[in-house]
Amino acid sequence: MMKFDVVIIGGGLAGMTAATELQKSGLKCAVVSEGLSLHNPSAREFKTAGGTLLNGDSVTGGTFKDGRLQSVTTQKLGDVSLEADNFILATGKYFSRGLVADMDCVYEPLFGLDVQYDKDRSTWFDPSFSAPQRFLDFGVIAKEGKALKDGETVDNLYPVGEVLCGISSSQSDATDRIRLSALEAVKSIRRI
Repeated sequence: MMKFDVVIIGGGLAGMTAATELQKSGLKCAVVSEGLSLHNPSAREFKTAGGTLLNGDSVTGGTFKDGRLQSVTTQKLGDVSLEADNFILATGKYFSRGLVADMDCVYEPLFGLDVQYDKDRSTWFDPSFSAPQRFLDFGVIAKEGKALKDGETVDNLYPVGEVLCGISSSQSDATDRIRLSALEAVKSIRRI
């Protein structure tokens, strides 16, 4: 087992924003990322601040107890789990597999978190390519910044960025909204 104050799942804009801010504030952080978005100054700044970057790895599951995420496992670490007081989920939407859509539903594949989506698949998209696409607004449901699983709050799991319902990279202010969601999670964790 490896112990951290915060484990961040996803190394894109939201994940690295949160990770860098938390690491700078003195918390011991690890970022698990498949590496699609890590070629940016935030990753270098995070590592310079002493953060642990597990690039090229992916979370395969987690252990929950008493309404909290206790630990996660990764593909490369195998039986060695990452334990933390808090977790940030910054896995993005469909292309990064933060959300998965099948013929009947949209779901979050790592932890089975509650997802907001239209039950009627015919409303998911507009035939006009340039029209706003409804499926881009689907995402993980959060209550007071914390993820819901089976309608119950997971007290130490903060979804941020595009994995959240209502945030999409197609929005004109997407970058600002993604960063803001990460910074809100950082504020909540710092208050604990």
